[in-house]
Order: sequence, then structure tokens, then C-alpha cells
Amino acid sequence: MSPEEFAERVEPHLGILHRLARRLTRSRADAEDLAQEGLLRAFERRNSLRDPKKIRSWLLALLRNLHLNRVRDERPQLVMLSGGASFAHPTADLEEEIQSRALSDEVLLALRALPEEQATALWLRAVEGLSYQEIAEVMGTPVGTVRSRLARAREAMSARLGKEVPAASGGRR
Repeated sequence: MSPEEFAERVEPHLGILHRLARRLTRSRADAEDLAQEGLLRAFERRNSLRDPKKIRSWLLALLRNLHLNRVRDERPQLVMLSGGASFAHPTADLEEEIQSRALSDEVLLALRALPEEQATALWLRAVEGLSYQEIAEVMGTPVGTVRSRLARAREAMSARLGKEVPAASGGRR
């Protein structure tokens, strides 16, 4: 695939790529770095894409795997305050994320309380509108695993929010 063809095929998916990077990293700067590195890796591996129709899930899977590798390599950093108190470096600009995605702070906090695999699956389905098959490809799991993660995520969100969470908002099964 030529560089021009690659750019043409990737361009429609830049928004979702950046949003997933932001959701995974919870930081604008880290998300930009992750997305840029993901695009660079995708460009380098563009000839390994077997089905150009699946470029979106291929890009998102590559980005997610890159993030998981980064997380495994990082160690948490603590900031020590006078008096012995400590806290982890903040990783999110919650107000900006709420405004940019139009989700309530209550929903975002409930989403962040979920295990990462459930939160990512729910985000990709409910916010980004990916099909179950596309989520399975992105997460490298069978569709049945996606279904069970989504069911558990919806149940946990419902319990935390005290109301029913919609099954999906768009996308294809």
C-alpha cells in the first residue's frame, strides 16, 4: 500500500483513534503521544493489513496493544508532599473530557471504576458505536467474551448509577 493510499484510508478513522487513546491514557498529552506512535507503527506495518475494509479495527487493536505494552513497562510514580502525604500523578482532565464527549461526571466516574477490559469494551460499543465483531478484533478476544464483558460492564454501571444503562447506542452486532 502506498503512503498516499495509507493516508487516505486512515484519515476517516483519526477521530476514533484519538478518542480511544484519550480514554486509555486519560491525559491529552499522553493520548497525543500514543496516537502518534500508533500511526507511525501502523504506517510501518501498512503492508501487513490483509483486509483494507477492516482498517479501523486494525488501527484500534494496534493502538490498544501499544498502550498495554506501555502500561506493563511503566511503574507508578508517587509524589511526596510535606507531612508524608502522597498521591499518584493525576492522569485525567475530567472536566475537559466531560465537555468533549458530553458525558456526565457521574457516568465517567462509573466507567472509570470498571475493570479496564470492561470499560474499553463498553466505550467502544456505547460511545464509538463499534460492532461486537469490531470490538472483538480490537481487543483480540472472541465475540462471546465481548458480549460477557459488555453485560458485566452494563450491570456494574447500572448498579453504580442506580438506573438502567442502554444496551447500545449505534453500531452493528
